[in-house]
Amino acid sequence: MMHKRYLLWLVLLCSLTLLPAIALNWILLKNEGNVEAMSFAASDWQQQTHGITFTPTFGNNGFFKTLRLNDRLPEINTVIYGASTAMTLDSSMLPPQWHLYNFTQSGSPLRASIAQAEYLADHAPQIKQHIIMLDWAIDFIYQPGEIPPVNLAPADRNAIPASTTHSPLDTLKEAVSYPRMAKLWQVLRSVTHAPHPQQAFREYFLQIASDEYTCPDGQSRGMDVGVYNRGACNGFRYDGSATFSDYTRAESASRTIVGALASSSMYAHALQHTQGIPDPLLFSRLAALNDKLAAQGATLILIVPPLMVGMEKAFLASRQLSPYLQRTKRELNAWSKQHQVVLADFSQSEHFGCTEDEFLDAHHAVKSCYQKIFADFWQNAKKPDGTPLLRDTPP
Repeated sequence: MMHKRYLLWLVLLCSLTLLPAIALNWILLKNEGNVEAMSFAASDWQQQTHGITFTPTFGNNGFFKTLRLNDRLPEINTVIYGASTAMTLDSSMLPPQWHLYNFTQSGSPLRASIAQAEYLADHAPQIKQHIIMLDWAIDFIYQPGEIPPVNLAPADRNAIPASTTHSPLDTLKEAVSYPRMAKLWQVLRSVTHAPHPQQAFREYFLQIASDEYTCPDGQSRGMDVGVYNRGACNGFRYDGSATFSDYTRAESASRTIVGALASSSMYAHALQHTQGIPDPLLFSRLAALNDKLAAQGATLILIVPPLMVGMEKAFLASRQLSPYLQRTKRELNAWSKQHQVVLADFSQSEHFGCTEDEFLDAHHAVKSCYQKIFADFWQNAKKPDGTPLLRDTPP
């Protein structure tokens, strides 16, 4: 009997101890429930302030980016399409007469970029420079599949669906899950270490976004939606580029490259399963897009993004992988000459002065690497026929 009573009191004590944590997690779940509403809040704030904002999650930023693109369309003439490998490209790296929105999105494949550019070619002829990233290292130029049309029309905020309602039991299960408890612990640590803990508590638990603050650079304005990366200005700028301000850098280029060369890595797989042959449908659509843009007086520019210092050379030195990568390079160059498409290959980043500490991993270069690449690029860039790229660029 005493043992049963002891266990009962122990369970009760544990429940009372966990109850505040469960309640706080429940609040966080409710605050994070509607990504569309949070994206509208972040977009509205950025349009008014031109500040830096972190959207609900970097892995689900397509809705936010589309809102921002539509707000920016009247004042831009250049769009960058692709995945996070090009998110750090910003306006300072382009000719001054090019007014940019960086429309790159997390995990966005080449077929999505093509569909997006086709939409803007039809609906926004004022866009005169369409810059599309060609990622061989993460398989995007090889992936087969249809290219369905996309609709980038402005979203109607009055038509936003209500956030998905989970049953109280499902919400409770998630609130007590280990990932949620670990996340809550991080939030509470941030609150206790904040200069003003009461204000921090209010921002995390009683609002869907932080208050506006001054970024660590002492100049930019910041506001974060969601609970991650508060106060770090780790988000998107007004031109669509990402700061990547608090991401850790790759620890060792040599270890990164050894891992990339392993047969089980996604980089090796990208070459092995296709033998280095780019998908014909993708490049057929790119050729048609190039023809349409040329008829509008616009230019298609394709960029192979930088890789970790020494990585592509290591692939070219690999007995197994080199033939496939060489085939990729030959086919891309031949295609670009045949269709008169500007192709810039920056994959051997060391040729442009990039260093290994300018990479988050094997295929994500930070802003300083891209700055080195573009320092003298545009002045010397040429079309496949040898004429200067900027000669006919409209203001």
